Amino acid sequence: MHVAEAEKNFAKLVNQVYVDGISIDLERDSKVIARLTPAEAPSPLTVGALGAFLRSLPSLGDDATSFAKDVRTIRAVFPAKVDAWH
Repeated sequence: MHVAEAEKNFAKLVNQVYVDGISIDLERDSKVIARLTPAEAPSPLTVGALGAFLRSLPSLGDDATSFAKDVRTIRAVFPAKVDAWH
């Protein structure tokens, strides 16, 4: 978004960043010169909350072997894509 347009709609843009959790690039002469971005991650989920959730799930028990086989089958059919940047 061009800086001049952002100036006219600054409050609306700030609200979009806050409510929608999006980042907005600001441009001058077709070059990004700044970015409006949320100060905090939009997700309220913490690592501790995720760990607690995972611990609360029932164990697979007798289904563990069957589940592992299913995962191997799925991985064979849909192999992971190689990311050239990593």
